[in-house]
Amino acid sequence: MIKSTDVPHDLRDFNKLFCQLEHGWNYGRFYADFIDFMTESFMPERVGIYENLKTQYGSLDSFVQLLRSLIKLQDQQIVKDGVGGWYDALGSYYEVLNSRGKSQWLGQFFTPPDVCDLMAMMTGADEKLTGQGQTIHDPACGSGRLLLAWQAIAPGNYTFGADVDPICTRMTAVNMALHGCEGEAVCMDSLLMEWRFGYRINAHLRATGQPTIEPITAEQSHIMNYARAKAKPAPEMPLQQVIPAKDYAKEPAKGVITGASGGTGQLQLF
Repeated sequence: MIKSTDVPHDLRDFNKLFCQLEHGWNYGRFYADFIDFMTESFMPERVGIYENLKTQYGSLDSFVQLLRSLIKLQDQQIVKDGVGGWYDALGSYYEVLNSRGKSQWLGQFFTPPDVCDLMAMMTGADEKLTGQGQTIHDPACGSGRLLLAWQAIAPGNYTFGADVDPICTRMTAVNMALHGCEGEAVCMDSLLMEWRFGYRINAHLRATGQPTIEPITAEQSHIMNYARAKAKPAPEMPLQQVIPAKDYAKEPAKGVITGASGGTGQLQLF
């Protein structure tokens, strides 16, 4: 049971429900499964996550209740903060669970929301850019907060987030879908450009008004294609001239005794 005093006030109702539904499961695993459930909830076509969770938990009722509570919380907090606000309930509760102790399923803390707002403005976010088709890329996105901050200030642009952690990638995907972001959430190593999996977010939102999360391959990813186009091929190394090894055994050594001089009996060093 997570103490309510360890939970931010706005998350306490959600936390109470989470603890009631956890039923003794590993809290990190249960939360990761909830993130998976939400990810497939936004998919036009199912990919088997629902069936796997039904097999493990018997039903999806617990996850449905949590999703309803989360969406209600999101609406309350965004309206509270005013028009154009954003709220990261997923990332904030992830931090609450992580603060309980080390877990093999969890292990990160994220940039505070106020700092994300500041960083978005410092990187050029402005109301004048609304709907201008600008591209914003965060190569270590965590739960997607910087992208959400950009979307809140200048909606109608394209946001792309990448993270090496699978749970963070899916939290970013769900956050982007909930906040109306268009773009991608990709699980990859941004330094080594190693692809794992990815999602296209809200590709049809403008036409249908329906938020979506769709799996994509590396070949379909804007992030990967852009990186490959910008990557410079490794320069060819010039051929090195091979110099044959010298046989030093045939040459007299320098700086050592080479023999006696004349008839004086003196030794010569050079």
